Amino acid sequence: MSSPAPVVMKFGGSSVADLERIRHCARRVVERAAVQPVVVVVSAMGQTTNQLLAMARALIDPPPARELDMLLSTGERGSMTLLALAITALGRQAISLTGSQCGIITDHQHGRARIVEVRPFRVLDELAAGNIVIIGGFQGVSYKRDVTTLGRGGSDTTAVALAAALDADCEIYSDVDGVYSADPREVPDAERLDSLSYGEMQALARAGAKVLHSQAVLLAEERGIAIYARHSRPDVTGETIIRKNPPTRPGVRAVASDGSIVTIRLSLRAGSSRHVPEVIREFAPLGLRYLRIDEHGATGFLSLAQRTDGSEALARLGAFTRSLGRDLGGIECIEGLALVSCIGSGLEENPEAMARAYESLHAEGISVREAHTDSHSLAFLVACEQRARAVQALHATFLARRPAPR
Repeated sequence: MSSPAPVVMKFGGSSVADLERIRHCARRVVERAAVQPVVVVVSAMGQTTNQLLAMARALIDPPPARELDMLLSTGERGSMTLLALAITALGRQAISLTGSQCGIITDHQHGRARIVEVRPFRVLDELAAGNIVIIGGFQGVSYKRDVTTLGRGGSDTTAVALAAALDADCEIYSDVDGVYSADPREVPDAERLDSLSYGEMQALARAGAKVLHSQAVLLAEERGIAIYARHSRPDVTGETIIRKNPPTRPGVRAVASDGSIVTIRLSLRAGSSRHVPEVIREFAPLGLRYLRIDEHGATGFLSLAQRTDGSEALARLGAFTRSLGRDLGGIECIEGLALVSCIGSGLEENPEAMARAYESLHAEGISVREAHTDSHSLAFLVACEQRARAVQALHATFLARRPAPR
């Protein structure tokens, strides 16, 4: 009789924020390990990553990227070790492994590394020996044998990559029971979505929803891995499944926002289009949303909330623009703005949805600075102080509960 397939369980920072929550996770993992092999991926405890980043910046800003990776990776190493100890205290064998020890090989981009290969031989050996395997997320090792980190939310990517390598299910646990049609703290009647397509979930993550990271969802789509987003408490049974072609209808399914947007506009002087390849090379890795580059320059939105290296990105842009000398027409970095996005399917070809969105925002006295569309989103640039009202207005327009017919 064949042994059951393993499962990858990923716990976010809020789920391992203190010793009591770590003990709670340990009990849940041990219970699951009674029926199938378990690999656990953990994030750093609570606000550990932000605290480490603040200490580094207090010494030098921006910190050298290689040393920052060495520092930030210690957050996950702490939580994985504590969880392994908690599981051992419950009488089960457990072993903690770093990203390099479990075979996560990345490229050499510090702070935003990409996984190029997973060699899970050690993980398989430990599972065969009866161990529960606890892995520090967010990190790997480059082909130069340097510690690398995968960027904000990289523990999700670690979990998906391991699930693909082990042919396992991937379950993401956090302090919410799935993905909602809006942030329930801002929209009380927001509803949990039973399922989402990969494209819809990627658009939600890029738009500011914090349940899953967009890079993890992209990897899941490439490898055909379904993701189950669940609450870390076992008494909360709801979930959202992210998979290929779920049974959903076209239209708006959720509203998300990002209130930490910097609008970047770089202009080149006439006759300076020879610099366009340099602009592409500098701007492409920065993770700007709605990035447009042509012979006149570049425009896009940088989300400081979703990047650990936001100040580094701005510093790099400053150095690059200085190198353009007289060919630089100008650069603007405008803060105090937010992106509010309607997320769904078929939105780019739905002018009626765009018209309804504009009408609802205008009715609330909300001024739209810019609007952008793609197949999964309608995005509106508004003032930060109008962000919450914009979210509520769009949700009420497209997703408000309607009374059941009598």
